Amino acid sequence: MQLTDYLAAIDRLDRHADFNGAMVVTDAHRTLYTYAGGLADIEKDIPFTLDTVTGIGSLTKQFIAVAVMQQVSAGRLALTDRLDQYVPEYRYAARVTLGDLLTMASGIPDYPSLIQNQHPTTTAAESDPQSVRRLGADLSLAELVALINPIPLDFQPGSQGAYSNTNYNLLGIVVSRVLGQPLDQILTAYIWQPLGMTITELGTQNATAVSYLPWHDELRYIGKGSHTTADSGLVTSAKDYTIWLQAVLQQSETLLPRSAWQTIFTITHNFYGMGWFQHRQWFWHSGLILGYQADVFLSFDLNLAVFWLTNVRFLTTSAKDWNRQQRIWLDALE
Repeated sequence: MQLTDYLAAIDRLDRHADFNGAMVVTDAHRTLYTYAGGLADIEKDIPFTLDTVTGIGSLTKQFIAVAVMQQVSAGRLALTDRLDQYVPEYRYAARVTLGDLLTMASGIPDYPSLIQNQHPTTTAAESDPQSVRRLGADLSLAELVALINPIPLDFQPGSQGAYSNTNYNLLGIVVSRVLGQPLDQILTAYIWQPLGMTITELGTQNATAVSYLPWHDELRYIGKGSHTTADSGLVTSAKDYTIWLQAVLQQSETLLPRSAWQTIFTITHNFYGMGWFQHRQWFWHSGLILGYQADVFLSFDLNLAVFWLTNVRFLTTSAKDWNRQQRIWLDALE
């Protein structure tokens, strides 16, 4: 499938499906396609635009990985550093390195799963409004440690990969303690300002889009919450996130030396890089927080990045079909 055919196809699909959110296709220097539609706030009849600020969930991890690697490049941190140097409150911190955390190879249990285990539901957690609100609540370090300290590691650190949001939550704490500043100030000074990103912030309360969840044939109001953790707390707009992806495609030395970018995109244990999975020619990630959802696909071979942001989770049949078709076309791109 050629790029021109793909762009024409997604435009027809977006408009036919009345996709609620924003979508962008960009190369390293130019925006090739944009779409925005639907509502950012249903009650107030506010449209969803390319400037709408919305939650991106686990896409936050890309920024945290760069923030950590910046400090590694500056000599303030090393990938071989043990976590207990920075977060001694965690019971098993002496067994885990920063590299283990970055590549999802720590064996530390996933804190959202632990929260869900404490509050089981008869429906899937992602589709239950009460669970979604609970998992989107903010979490202090004391609360995190209380959750994970009683639970042993899932495996020997460094031996394999398994996805755990806890890893990047802890990395945000590490960066903040090393530099002695709040994480949002660090991200602003070291990433957003150098790139000219003016909209991206830490904390879902800063969103302009309200989030919703399909529930028994209606949209249930979920809201913005106040989630600020380093694994999933960022909000951004389609325009600002495009700036970020162009910098990543360029492997911008404004942020990192080329060798550090190569480390970020090295997949470990055939599972995870640093803030990225890999499928065929694409590095990718999905993000969920509250009712917000975001997906990104990036290919250095194609010099292309594709992403979409929505404030209504893909839980309906039509939304799942839209998402599935996008991925089929991306796999077919040449």
